[in-house]
Order: sequence, then structure tokens, then C-alpha cells
Amino acid sequence: MAMAPGPETAMTERLSMFATQPPSFNEPTLDRHFVQQIGESFGSGGAVTPALVTLAATVVIFCILAFFLGRLWLRWRQNREDAEPPVGMLTDPPSIREVLENALLRRSKVELSFHQKDERRRSIACALAEIGRNSLTLELPAGISPGPSWVGREVDGFFQIGQGSAAGKRKIFYHFSTQVSAVPKAGKHTALLALAIPERIVLSQKRAFLRMAPPSSAIPVFEILPQDDATLRQCLAWLLPPPPPEEGQEPPPPATLPSLGRFSVKDISGGGGRVETRLLDKEGQQRLGLAAGTGCYVALELRADPPQRYVLGATVRRVFRESAGVLDLGLEFTSRLKGLSPDTGLPVWRPLKGQGDESIENWVVRKYLEIYRDKGVEPTA
Repeated sequence: MAMAPGPETAMTERLSMFATQPPSFNEPTLDRHFVQQIGESFGSGGAVTPALVTLAATVVIFCILAFFLGRLWLRWRQNREDAEPPVGMLTDPPSIREVLENALLRRSKVELSFHQKDERRRSIACALAEIGRNSLTLELPAGISPGPSWVGREVDGFFQIGQGSAAGKRKIFYHFSTQVSAVPKAGKHTALLALAIPERIVLSQKRAFLRMAPPSSAIPVFEILPQDDATLRQCLAWLLPPPPPEEGQEPPPPATLPSLGRFSVKDISGGGGRVETRLLDKEGQQRLGLAAGTGCYVALELRADPPQRYVLGATVRRVFRESAGVLDLGLEFTSRLKGLSPDTGLPVWRPLKGQGDESIENWVVRKYLEIYRDKGVEPTA
């Protein structure tokens, strides 16, 4: 009984027939001897076996499955990232309402920033008065009267939950963006503002330091000066107590500072300030060279008992040119001059490293509470 030829015998016969078949006009010419040798090697060597074919097919199927599974996993991961909010962001209404009600319960205050066309912002410290179904009501400080034009304006709100640094307590800072939804009828002594419940709340704070707009009498001295050796010597003479006069001599007159312009402090914190600047002449403009990134000295005196004097290294972070030659500057305090080293006699600077100056910050907080004590508005951040 004749046995059926194996797969290698069939492969050899097919290649032999192809090698002996004369080429047609439509087929490319091949080396028939080369093809015949391939067929003989398959038949004699037995390289193609059922097990090898099965293994090759398994590898191919596995690669195809891995490719499609990988694509499915990447698509699932992308959909998950799109669906889930970033860490620290609340988007579901129950969680948002819970945070706002907690802030109301803890009498948290909200610092409200209105978006302006000139990209500057006006900040108002408000008290959180009520949380309704679709809006939250803020109590505005005295002297601010909202009007119908406020409705629809975009605002940012910053508030904190938690007070002080006692053990077991910590401050949590939040930020949200929303719109003014209404201007409710004002009470007897306060103005009210209604905001739409925000769609999201983010764990974030506006700034590291409380800023306040001080009365002009609270800061009797504020000078922006160029960073050069001559100015530094003048600043040291102004900052340090004068040496005692020799016997029989009159004490020297108090040291004064050069003045290159008129500077009006719009707000100040332990980390910097916003200053409206009117330079006296072109020479002052050239000496200061006020531009974003420029370094300068700031000589500062705060009204207190006793008066507090500072010489600070500062960097101009923002320059906004207004009409009539007025500059609106944003300053960051980067270092504080402590005095002269007793060993070397050289100036000693203490870098602030983004932490601000603690004594200036304490003064700002005390002054803030003094100004808003009647309204019960406390610093927020």
C-alpha cells in the first residue's frame, strides 16, 4: 500500500516543477537552478517540520495579539486620564459644596480678584456669608458698592480652611474661578455679592504672603535705588545707628537717602510689593533702568514703635507703563541687609529664598487687622 507523501516531499516536487517549467512572457526570469537547489535542501534536510510550522504560527499570533492588546491598553489609559480630574481638583458638585460649607462653618474669608482688560487685578477681601442652591454670597468690605455692571464678570476666589500653626492644625488653600451672578440688595451696613457655584475647586493659593494696601502714613520712607557701591554706602549710613560723637562734639546730622522719584506703595507683603513710580528725570530713569528682571535696592521704613527700617535687595518682576510717565512696578524682595560683619567689615546680606521677611509680614498682618477690625475681615493667605 503506497503511503501519502510528506509535506517536505510535496514542497520538493512543487519547487522541481517550477524549476523545470519554461518561463512565460509575463513572468520575470529566475535562476531555475537556484530554485531547484532550494527544493532539494527542503527535501533532504527536513528543515520544515509540522512542529516548526506550528511554532512560527504561534509566534505570529502572539505578536498580533500583543499589538492589539497594547493599543487597547493605551486607549483605555488615555480615556481614564481624560475622565479623571487632576490630583487636587474637585469637580463633583457634592464635594464642592462640602468644601464651601466647611469654609462657611469655619468663618473663612475669600480674597476675590476681578479680571481686568489691562490684565491687572483688583483684589477684595470678602467674608463668606451664605451658600445657596446655585450661588454663594459674599459680604464686601465697607466703602465698596457693587453695581449692575459687575454681573457676568469673571472672578477668581482664594480662601483657606484652618487657622494658625498649632499642633494638629494645618492650613488648606483653595482656588476657584466663576462669574458674578447677581448683586443682592445691600443690608444696612454691608454690601453683598452673589457668585455662581464654581464648577471646580483646586488646591492652590494665590500667593505665599498676605498683601495689603497701606495708608500713606504707614510707610514714611520707600525709595527704589540703583545697585551700586555708592548707593550701598548711603543705605548703610541710613540703616545703622550713627557712631557716638566724641566728647565736646555735636552729633552728626541724620543720614539721608538719595531720591530718584516719587514712589507710592499700592500694596506690600513680606515677599514684595506693587509700587506706582514717577521718576524725576531721565537721569533717574537711566540709573535705575527699571525693566522686568532688573535688580535694585529698596529702602523701607514702616511706622511702628520703634520705627522699623529695612534695606532690601529686590528684583523687578513686572512693569506696566501707564499714562503721563507713571510706572506700575511689581517687586520681589530677595535679600535683606543686616549690617556690617564685625570680622571683615563687609556688608552682610541674608537671602530670603522666596520665604519673604518675617518681620515685614508680621507688620503687614498687624496693620491689616487694625484697618479691618471693624469689619472682622481676617487675612486669608
